[in-house]
Amino acid sequence: MGRPWVVGLTGGIGSGKSTVAGMFAVHGVPVLDLDMVGHAVLMTHEDIRSELKQAFGPTVLQRDGSPDRKAIGSIALATDQGARRLGMIVHPHIWQEAQAWVACQQAPYVVIEASVLIESGGAHRVDFIVAVLAQMAERRRRVLQRKKHNRREFERIVARQCDDDERQRLADRIVRNDRGMDDLRRQVDALHGELLERAGGMR
Repeated sequence: MGRPWVVGLTGGIGSGKSTVAGMFAVHGVPVLDLDMVGHAVLMTHEDIRSELKQAFGPTVLQRDGSPDRKAIGSIALATDQGARRLGMIVHPHIWQEAQAWVACQQAPYVVIEASVLIESGGAHRVDFIVAVLAQMAERRRRVLQRKKHNRREFERIVARQCDDDERQRLADRIVRNDRGMDDLRRQVDALHGELLERAGGMR
């Protein structure tokens, strides 16, 4: 049996990407949250620490030498150039971990959930791209309701991510997430069936 078919799942902040990932998981599909992998890689890879210090200065590290995620957020992500530099340091390690994970899976297909799949250049690393889209006003409402970010932070994150036009251009399938949970579940159920067929034909 060859490696599983790799489906990249992406979407802007507040689009409901993680909700869709959870629906795939209910079907028994292995799901990897690449953002969580990024957090783990940042904290455990010592060679990343020296690169971070060289790129952004000693203040991005705590006294014990571990990365200070809050400082990284305020310094490295303050500019587009800084965000690109951070990505160049971290993304190769993240995808190395992802490839190792995929190699261990036995399912017909797996889902890699990544908020910046397209922006990080990861689109060419997957076999199929699913983009979750929702109206901007609804995305903003969800994020502010969760109280994880304020309006200014939300707008800053949106500006750093690609727009939905770009996602639609590169995605193989679109999932709309602004017509209620029942409609969303029907879309994911149908897509799961399609992906099983496609993955079976590729193995």
